[in-house]
Amino acid sequence: MLKMMPLDMSWFLLESKVVPVHGAFLYVFTPPEGAAPDYARRLLRAMKRRAVGAPFNLRPQWKLGTLPHWEEVDVDLSQHVFDSRLPSPGTNAQLLAAAAELAGPSLSWDKPLWRLHWIEGLEGGRFAFLFVAHHSQWDGISIFRLMGEMMSDSPQAKTYKAPWQGLSTWVKQVAVSHEHTEAPEMLSSVGKAAKLVKKSVGVAAELGKVFLQQGLQATGGRHIALPLSAPETRPERNGSSARTYGLAKIAVERIKALAKATDTTFNDVMTAVVDAAYARYLEELGMEVTKPMIAMVPMAIKIAGAGNQLSGALVPLGKPGAQPLERLATVKAAMGSAKAEIGSLDAAGAKLFAMINMGFAAAPDLIRVGERLPVTANMMISNPYGMPTTLYLNGSHLDYFVPFMGPSLGTRLMYGIYTYAENTYVSITSLQSVVADMARLSELVQMSFDELEQAASALSAKASKRATPARKRSPKRSAT
Repeated sequence: MLKMMPLDMSWFLLESKVVPVHGAFLYVFTPPEGAAPDYARRLLRAMKRRAVGAPFNLRPQWKLGTLPHWEEVDVDLSQHVFDSRLPSPGTNAQLLAAAAELAGPSLSWDKPLWRLHWIEGLEGGRFAFLFVAHHSQWDGISIFRLMGEMMSDSPQAKTYKAPWQGLSTWVKQVAVSHEHTEAPEMLSSVGKAAKLVKKSVGVAAELGKVFLQQGLQATGGRHIALPLSAPETRPERNGSSARTYGLAKIAVERIKALAKATDTTFNDVMTAVVDAAYARYLEELGMEVTKPMIAMVPMAIKIAGAGNQLSGALVPLGKPGAQPLERLATVKAAMGSAKAEIGSLDAAGAKLFAMINMGFAAAPDLIRVGERLPVTANMMISNPYGMPTTLYLNGSHLDYFVPFMGPSLGTRLMYGIYTYAENTYVSITSLQSVVADMARLSELVQMSFDELEQAASALSAKASKRATPARKRSPKRSAT
């Protein structure tokens, strides 16, 4: 029996028809040169002959008398893998529209929490698949790990894995659970209880220090992110729940150069950029925001294991009307403070800290009053590490991939920032009632980056000019 971690368990408590907690990931491929017209169809048939591994063969189990856990079951691929074909001409716009629709339905809890849609009929003979997964088992880092395990960085490599063959961290975790089941009981029930109480007291003490520090900062006049304190940014509180999607692309080297020039990090730069873009979008709508917006920012915990290896913090962003470099400096300080708070906790404390923040953000939605109360966070900004190299699946070039994340946990806007090969992509998900013109918000992300880059360049040029000493004039010689 594989126990379910508290953070993984919490996603089930947060889920509803209004607030689904699954995500979807679209991968688009170009077949190798000279591939037969039925190449993609034959590849899918070959994949279906592969065995199913963890977590693709695990379903949640809730039984009286036992703690929630993951149960291994036999998997019927016909209930999880579906194929479809786009109508001609099979454009990118058609693909994204189809993927958005396929990503919508929630996953059933009575079987393993995933499905895969295989899509053919794209222009140029390309094909794609959409992987839909539940957040109780997957975070951004594990999605990128799966990509690395099922694909290769060589176009010549003909070895590959079907996505459902399993993820290494989950497979190891299941193997360990089998060993523990077969091993003799080493601790008495009393001993286990005492150990749990001792650990819980330690975690509570750590969290108490963090929240006390936040309280002292707030009473000292420093702006920090408190629950239900984010400014109102919803044009309609009771609008449509239909999702909208957008995508922006920026070269990785430009972001790295900007981070180096401003003595900030990659994450600082992109957080400031998406904050500025949304602030500009609201300004164009005529909405007045009088205080900094708040972002829910997941942060990785460096611990071994499967499932979610994340904590998260509420981070105050730039002041309304802030100039690009001023906004970046504010974000750098806020992100540094959040990282320090989480870094002061052990793994259990860091996960519990995230659960408390997520709970505050999601509670209004859970009791169906989310549209009538202030929000805890205006947006979620997720920035997993990405893939620095080009990938291939059985020789097929991975052209790009797009996350379709849900605007859940009390937030109505989700930014997924990820890197693939030479580009960084900003995947944006929201509700129709919050961001109706997603094309415009996508444009503003690009514009905000350009403006920050120009501001940093101007400041550097000004500093360089001040540092260059003026040439001394040679004294004039008197005529003789």
